[in-house]
Amino acid sequence: MKFLLFFPVCLLLACSPGKKFTGRNNPLPSILDGLRKDAITGKVLKNSATFEVQIIYTRIDRDPAGKPLFTSFGYNVDSARYFYPASVVKMPLALLALEKINHLRRSGYPRLNRNTPYRLDSLRAFQQRYDTDSTAPGGRPSIAHDIRQIFVVSDNLAYNHLFEFLGMDYINRRLQEKGYTRTGIVHRFNFPGRDNRFASPITFYEPNGIIFREKEKFDEQIRKNPQRHVKKGKAWYNTADNLVQEPFDMTSKNWFALTDMEKMLRTVVFPESVPEQNRFFLTASDYKFLWHYMGIFPRECDHPEYDPAIYYDGYAKFFLFGDSKERRDSTLRVFNKVGEAYGTLTDVAYIVDFEKNVEFILAATILCNTNGIFNDDTYDYDTIGFPFLAKLGRAVYEYEMQRPRTGKPDLKKYREALH
Repeated sequence: MKFLLFFPVCLLLACSPGKKFTGRNNPLPSILDGLRKDAITGKVLKNSATFEVQIIYTRIDRDPAGKPLFTSFGYNVDSARYFYPASVVKMPLALLALEKINHLRRSGYPRLNRNTPYRLDSLRAFQQRYDTDSTAPGGRPSIAHDIRQIFVVSDNLAYNHLFEFLGMDYINRRLQEKGYTRTGIVHRFNFPGRDNRFASPITFYEPNGIIFREKEKFDEQIRKNPQRHVKKGKAWYNTADNLVQEPFDMTSKNWFALTDMEKMLRTVVFPESVPEQNRFFLTASDYKFLWHYMGIFPRECDHPEYDPAIYYDGYAKFFLFGDSKERRDSTLRVFNKVGEAYGTLTDVAYIVDFEKNVEFILAATILCNTNGIFNDDTYDYDTIGFPFLAKLGRAVYEYEMQRPRTGKPDLKKYREALH
């Protein structure tokens, strides 16, 4: 499925491969024209193919009853062209984990919930037993605690724990069933050489006994990245720290198209506006829980408590704030998930100004690796990537501040979720 240049969101789920769409009254060209005058963003847009930039801006209007109406516009969007999604893949695992808990509750385990402590057991040399966490309430791991860490600071081990709970087959089968056809999650983070087809045994328990136990899971399929342009750059460093003079092959890496990211974010923020088959089986409490940890700054997190000198307000908020370590006020909020790895930065976000009643969705990705070498830890995040995404976010926000809109949004539930 391929989208080029500008397209209307109503066709996003039902177009034929290679078909082109042009949105009417598209504001993105003029927004980007303004960015071309800046040294950094101008360089990126002039060389958008080199920087592999993709952008989706979704405008939100409201009908007289307050129902959201979406119109999306894209720049360079191609759902079959690969970019490394990095930590954005933690978002679907968080949603699937909450959904699995709810399915288990309904199917005979009513005492199970997202706060129930669990332990992971080890059957193989590459598995680790995990049953304590000093940063968690009560010192015990839980699905809720993993999800908190995933959205607030994008913790890798928390993602790995959810990978164990779900297993690779369940993850990919459920995403395909929900219509996320340009998404595949096939590996953990920070575990090179591990056989990702195995998922550790997991036990949920309470003080007086076991609530639910699941044995080791195994996925028989060998899943390979089907996207185009999976070989990146001109060279890369292997695990022995030797430079390999050939493109970096990402065939075995996770994939998650920007179009799927934008659609999935809307299932979290506006579930009633998405077809039922694309949604996740979540409760009202789950949504409020997600909105809270997607929208707060690290310094506002209850568990764990994060040092604001390290985890500053823009730490995981690339749009608007990512190029600064300043403390922000509470009126302008970003409900989002970011990704940062292999020189690629990505953010998908619902951005809200509670005082000015502004709301919109923005998703973008950029490759910041001008030397073309992967795994050398020499990426252009600070000089190119963070400034580009922050300035893009501010440019769209300034446009949104000025444009006339129909209907006033009721943002009360999102604001309340932050407290």
